[in-house]
Amino acid sequence: MKTETLVKKVHQATPAAQKLIAQILDAPLPLQHSLSAALLEIEKKKASIEFWQAVVDVAVEVSKEVAIPPDLSQKDPFARIVAVLTAKEALDKLAPSDPLATARLKGVTVKRDLLYRDGQPLTSEEVASLLHLTRQAVDKRRRNDRLLAVSLGRRGYLYPVWQFHEGKVLPGLERVLAELRSYDPWTQLIFFQTGDMRLDGDIPLERLQSGEIDRVVWAASCYGQQIAA
Repeated sequence: MKTETLVKKVHQATPAAQKLIAQILDAPLPLQHSLSAALLEIEKKKASIEFWQAVVDVAVEVSKEVAIPPDLSQKDPFARIVAVLTAKEALDKLAPSDPLATARLKGVTVKRDLLYRDGQPLTSEEVASLLHLTRQAVDKRRRNDRLLAVSLGRRGYLYPVWQFHEGKVLPGLERVLAELRSYDPWTQLIFFQTGDMRLDGDIPLERLQSGEIDRVVWAASCYGQQIAA
């Protein structure tokens, strides 16, 4: 969102939103893009303005401590925010006594990258439409480890797009998920997207997509076990 657009919105905004806009305009230019994107989320999804106020408060406060590089504007909004918050100066300000703060923030980035690596994940409604099922049938498949989805809490679930091919579930997916049923969805996602020694270092998803179903099922059955030297 451009600065000019933000200024035009001031007259139409609620007092709380006006405060956000004022803070955004006062932030360093590279950070303005990320905060503006957050403001758009308030309008599009009716997100809690109290939550976004907290986000803006933290971002503006941190921007006073961190020298934000100009090239940060080349990254997507989420990456910009994480890059700023993981700077040493920011962590010293926000979490001076938490040595794991950087790892936690970067862990969020890793999870997001895994989920979005092959494209925009699908909602339950989109999966239902794609597979010509009811929403309830999709939920049942998820609960029975026949589809992989990560929880967004009250916002429902997101399904990685790679598990669907030509309007159907990727062949072999259900067999692999059956072997991984004891793991949480994020760990399952890591298995599919990370090189596996039992597959000569190849990524299980790529082997599955090439039709090597039995080999990937075997790798999944051994997941978490040490390989003998």
